[in-house]
Order: sequence, then C-alpha cells, then structure tokens
Amino acid sequence: MEDVRSGVISSETILLLENLDRFTRTNPVDAVPILINLLRTGLTLVTLQDERVHTLSGYADNTMHLMMSLMSMQAAHDYSAKLSKRVSEEWGNRANRARQGRVRMSKVPFWIDRETQKLNDRAAIAKSVFEMAKSGAGQRAIANALNLKGVPSPSGRTWSKSSVQDTLDSPATYGSLMVKGDEVKGYYPALITETEWLAIQQRNRMRYRNPQAANTANLFPRLLRCGVCGSPMNVSTTNSRGKTWRYLACEGRALRRTNCTAPNWRYDEFEEEFLSTFGSLAVPIPDATAAAEVDRTSGLEDDVRALEAKRANVLAGVQEADTADARKVLLDMASGLSREIDAKRGELIRLRESLARHLEATNSVADIAADRERLIQLAKEDRPEAQRLISNLVERIDLETDGTGSASRNAMRRYTVTMRNGWSHARVIDPGGVGEEG
Repeated sequence: MEDVRSGVISSETILLLENLDRFTRTNPVDAVPILINLLRTGLTLVTLQDERVHTLSGYADNTMHLMMSLMSMQAAHDYSAKLSKRVSEEWGNRANRARQGRVRMSKVPFWIDRETQKLNDRAAIAKSVFEMAKSGAGQRAIANALNLKGVPSPSGRTWSKSSVQDTLDSPATYGSLMVKGDEVKGYYPALITETEWLAIQQRNRMRYRNPQAANTANLFPRLLRCGVCGSPMNVSTTNSRGKTWRYLACEGRALRRTNCTAPNWRYDEFEEEFLSTFGSLAVPIPDATAAAEVDRTSGLEDDVRALEAKRANVLAGVQEADTADARKVLLDMASGLSREIDAKRGELIRLRESLARHLEATNSVADIAADRERLIQLAKEDRPEAQRLISNLVERIDLETDGTGSASRNAMRRYTVTMRNGWSHARVIDPGGVGEEG
C-alpha cells in the first residue's frame, strides 16, 4: 500500500488472491478498514475462488458486495480460531501422552537419539558445555574452547554464543520435555540436576545484569560488521593497570570461525567518531542524478504511451488481416511490442524507487542534524534510547583497517555506514585526522 501511494507500484495493478482468507484471518471488525484502505489506493482486488472483483467504487455502489466480503472474512476468522483451538488441544494431548509414555518428536536435543530418545554419543559434548559453565566460563569462552578442539556444533558447523546459549537454556538437560509451555519432567535422561541447571541460569543472569551496563552499553548492537570477513563485530572488555578497555572484535576471528586477521577497534574512539559525524551521514551526495532521473522518467513514460498506441494499431490490423500468415506476423509484432513495454515499465519502477529514496534522504537532512545534538546527549543520559535512534536510521556499519593483521594504531581505518534510506557513506580515520570519502 505504501509503494502504491509513493508511485513505486502503479495504482492500476491488480492484486490476485485465491480467497479473502489469504488477505487476513483477523477479526473482520479489524480487517474491513484495512481492506477499504487498500482499495482506496486505486488497486483492484480479484478473488479467484468466487470470481469476484473488489473495487472501492463497486463497494460504494452496492453495499451487498461489502457484506459478502465481511461474511467471507468472518468465516476465515472462525476457521482460523477453530484451527488454533484444535492445534492447542493437540499439543495438550501430546503432553499428556508424554507423561504416560513416549511420543514421536520431530526435533530433539542434539545429545538425544531421536528413535530411542536416549543419550547418544554427543552427550559428552553437552556435558562439557555445562562443566565449563559451572566453572564460570562465559558463552564466548565456551564457544572458543569447543572451536579450538574442532568440536562441531549441533548444526555441524562452528559454535557461536547463541548455540552455547541454546544448550545452556534447554530444560532437556535436566530431563524435562517442554510441550508449548507444558513441562513433562523426567521424560529425557538427565545430564545434570535441575538444581545445577537453575544455578547456571542464575549465574548467567547476574553476568548480564551488570549495574554499569546502562552507562557502558554498546550503542550499535547487531549493526557492526567486519569489513574483511563479514562477521559481526562484538564488544570485548579487558582490564589493564586498574583500567577497563573496551574493544570491537571480529566474532569470526575471536571464535576461530574464519581465518580473518582483522585487528580490534577501540570502542570508545569509534563511538566518539560516529557521534561527532552523525549529522552528515544521512545527507545524500549532491549531484545531478535526481534531475537526470526525473528527465529519464518523463521520457520513459512518453515511450510507453507511444509503444502502447503502436501496439493498439497493430492489434487492430490483426482483425483486418486477410490471411493467417499476415495475422501471425502482426501478432508476433504485438508480442514484441508488449515485451518492450514491459521492459520500459520495469525501468520506470526502478527509477521511481531511486527517486523515492533520494526524496526521503533529502527530506531527512534537517531531522538528522537535529537528532545529532539529541543523540550526543542521549549517549550520556539514556543509552537505550540512543540505541533505538541509531537503529531506526542505520542499516549496518562495516569496519575495515588497512594493513589487516597489524595491531598498529597508526594504520588507516575506514568505516562504511549504510542508512535505511538506501544511501551509504564511507569515512576514513587516519593519524592525520578524519575525512569523508562519500
């Protein structure tokens, strides 16, 4: 609907659905306004099963059409509710059957044999994860240790923090089967006791509930990427001579998942650099691209109209053709014109998308500049809100260092910020200062 309003999708488009239950199965009271707003964009909706054509004017001329759609959506909602109830009841029955014996599960923990539902030869790996956790090792340290030993993860690849976390969080380790929130205790052979499992959960919660976290949180979670191997860049902390240092380290290198040699970045230096230049990052590079695209769009629209008129003349000639050969020649010509029209329309859509991005970026410049001052203040007073503001505007940030593998602080560094409006900006950090590449 947004693309139709912005011109990316033509309002003359026809949306085909097998039935209105493919539009939504929510309550009809909520669904009808959405349907009406869809038709207000000018789109035509066609449902194939009942061969009905839905338009705003058609609903306005005959309210019975709207009533028919309302009843169709009510039926879809009722069916969905009944199906949800049946599924819920089936899960409840499965939990009861599990208490009485064995049930076939499509997915079991990696240390459990799916057929016998007993411990398999990978149970020792799961036990070692818990042994390291009980000794105080964090998820990153556990993943690193397993990867150094060449132990495959549950997926058969390398271990990550999330795969370690999934293992530590699983109630199956103390023998419980969880069926949609319903716990069946004693279903699996236990690796550890429930008391040990709860102690590890509590230790992990305390590890990530540092009272200083609000002041030292990473402002760029899930945004930072290594420019060498593409792995996430995570914040690591070290203590030296009574001071705490925070670094951005490539996860692929830290966990031995890749052969990456990218050096660490000082987190505090990167954050300060990003905040100081934030206001200019979303400003589009000034050039003649937008004006050229407007001219090109107008020319393409003229081309499409001319080709459509030519195709109409050719099709009119088909009816007047005297022989089958003449009709075939004219039909082939019409098909060729149709392909050319489709190609021109495709180019038009791409140009309109580009123009929409340019307009959005241009309109956001003033807001971005104002947000910069607000962001610097939030970084000191409300870090979670600063995170939200950055993630609303930024798609990803790639960090690169010249002379990869060197830990020298004199190496030239470059980071590329990709904004959610489609624009990318690269900035260079070198011993002589900071300069924008564009």
